[in-house]
Amino acid sequence: MRIGIKYCGGCNPRYDRTGIVQKLKKDFPQSEIVIAGADTPVDYAVIICGCHSACALHDNLEGRYGKMIMAEKNDYANLREALRQIPEQ
Repeated sequence: MRIGIKYCGGCNPRYDRTGIVQKLKKDFPQSEIVIAGADTPVDYAVIICGCHSACALHDNLEGRYGKMIMAEKNDYANLREALRQIPEQ
């Protein structure tokens, strides 16, 4: 699975956003983690925002199986569950 990551600008981070990516690498070691972009096809897009403003632009980002916007550390449980529902390729 290819997981695309986009970070917000980081002006007001309230949790360790890079720690989320480290958890992804640990929980999904078979996955490829890449920087999400309009020209980068991904299976799932994750927009990691540091606060509830969730101001990162992401209209042009889509994953084949969806995308999730994270605004707090506790959103990781929902992300992990969503990724586990994606069929293995």
